[in-house]
Amino acid sequence: MAVLRYMNMSSEANDKVEVKVVVESKDTSSKVILILLILVLSGLMIAVMVNGGPESLLAKSSDSSVANCGDGIDNDKGGQSDRDDPDCYANPEIWEGYDPNRTEANRDNDPPGGRP
Repeated sequence: MAVLRYMNMSSEANDKVEVKVVVESKDTSSKVILILLILVLSGLMIAVMVNGGPESLLAKSSDSSVANCGDGIDNDKGGQSDRDDPDCYANPEIWEGYDPNRTEANRDNDPPGGRP
């Protein structure tokens, strides 16, 4: 409920008009809904953090994609494909363990000239 009060104390030219707006709420259902919403969002945030944070949600979605390291296409648009893309190796730091069943997913790790 909003109550608007208009007060003019005198009729002098220099006097100021004072307007007060008082908002009162006796409806407790909106407070209950707000508390429930906060609890649900907190629960979702805790669940995401327990499962490895937001990065784990992204990693799961790319892990479920079809393997594409043997198709001869630069699927991650990083500049290299298949044997020249580190994503296709189990140990990309030393280019060991090429697996055509892996997935090209990280365009930021493709070296400019391909495999050294």
